[in-house]
Amino acid sequence: MQYILLSLFWIVWMRIPQGHGRPLRTDRLKADAKLLSKILITRIQEHPIQLNHPSSLKSNGLDFIPDEEILVSLEKMDETLETFQNILSSIPMEHVEQMLSDIENLRSLLQILNLIMGCAAREPQQTNLEYLKEQHENASYTMEKVTLDRLEKTLHSIVRHVDIITSC
Repeated sequence: MQYILLSLFWIVWMRIPQGHGRPLRTDRLKADAKLLSKILITRIQEHPIQLNHPSSLKSNGLDFIPDEEILVSLEKMDETLETFQNILSSIPMEHVEQMLSDIENLRSLLQILNLIMGCAAREPQQTNLEYLKEQHENASYTMEKVTLDRLEKTLHSIVRHVDIITSC
């Protein structure tokens, strides 16, 4: 009898740490996503290319870079950020390592939020890296500037819309 009680006590004792797990709160994830978006906006504004080139550049042929889309779903936000991540990682641009890390972290937050809300995970998109490199060779400063400007607009949109998203 003594050993049975000791065994039961041991089983209960081993289960105690498992009972302390708390589910992630969506409002906390949304607040973290907004904060990380604002940090990224600051990094973009302080990037050397933003200081050296005018922000009123007009460009042709850069339609593959997302521009002022209405981000009404977490999936669309993640897809747009993935596009920017692919562009920034494929062109030889200085001072973007931390931005790429922040974009990856922001995408992770949005994907977790997406899963918590019961939405299906989306498949990663395929990117034509050769095309991106070719476009960069044709107009390197323009492409870098336009990419950062449009990423900043996208991040502002995420800050505005992440709170109001309630479904997939």
